[in-house]
Amino acid sequence: MQLDVAIHTAEVFGAMAMRGPQGDWKGISADERREHGHLGAEVLIEGPAAIKDFLRTHIGHGRRGNDYHNAFGRAFNEFYFRKDQPAYRPICAVLAAYVGETFRFTGQEKVFGIRTRGVEPKTLRSLCNRHGIGLKITVQVLKAQYGLRVGIGASSEVDPDLIADLAPKLKDVLNAQDAARHLGVSVDVVRGLIGDGLLVPDYRFNDRMVGFSAATLESFLDDWCSAGKPPSGGQAIRTPIQTVARANRVRVSRLLIAARAVGGALYRDRRKRGLTGVTVSHSCMAALVERAKAHVDSCPSGHSDPSCLR
Repeated sequence: MQLDVAIHTAEVFGAMAMRGPQGDWKGISADERREHGHLGAEVLIEGPAAIKDFLRTHIGHGRRGNDYHNAFGRAFNEFYFRKDQPAYRPICAVLAAYVGETFRFTGQEKVFGIRTRGVEPKTLRSLCNRHGIGLKITVQVLKAQYGLRVGIGASSEVDPDLIADLAPKLKDVLNAQDAARHLGVSVDVVRGLIGDGLLVPDYRFNDRMVGFSAATLESFLDDWCSAGKPPSGGQAIRTPIQTVARANRVRVSRLLIAARAVGGALYRDRRKRGLTGVTVSHSCMAALVERAKAHVDSCPSGHSDPSCLR
């Protein structure tokens, strides 16, 4: 280092040690500056490892997460606005290396003018964002398969390798609650669709937990809720299938199975989301409900076989 740069750096380090990086650096007398310089010089002469130990003691990981600008406090501008001067390049390189080894930030960015990669993030939220997987379903999988109770807060840390292994399975996968929202129904309706074999999950993580892709949900709608054109003139009276199910105490899934046997009973309005756009024609409603209830009576165990109504 140039002598003038070394003197300035030693004074800044001494001020950080005696006044703190966030302290008041105004009105420093010549004697105090000299004292700061002696203190900082004792760090500099020991080399980069000693400098990093010094920074670890006085700025740590920062008070605001990954904000190393704030962590350096008053010392930040002392080096940032001199980073383009060749004489300051050596000390800026050490500072940038410390930030890269200590602070978390994704990708690469310039720290004191030097491109640096930060510490790999370990929080569940950041790892899920990196791999493009859902936070809630990841929490459920960690609890169900690995016995890890991890909160969804930003401070929850997990093993990055574990999330990397789960990512291919969880990519764009919806849990039962999200699948229910996608279809515009309750979770109980989704469970009925699964139990009656109409909706097959892409993944079964355990006996209670399943995962769906959006393509699977759309395929279900096309397979079970497709219907012909509505009667001409638009005069036919139709009722939402969920309303019919509640009024007659029959599962939506069993109404769908019965509709396949009756034929022409359903109409799907694709402008509405999922099953909220599926309606039952009044002309077929009585036959549809009768077949659905007959199916309930014929399957007292609760397990359904769609083929028995065909």
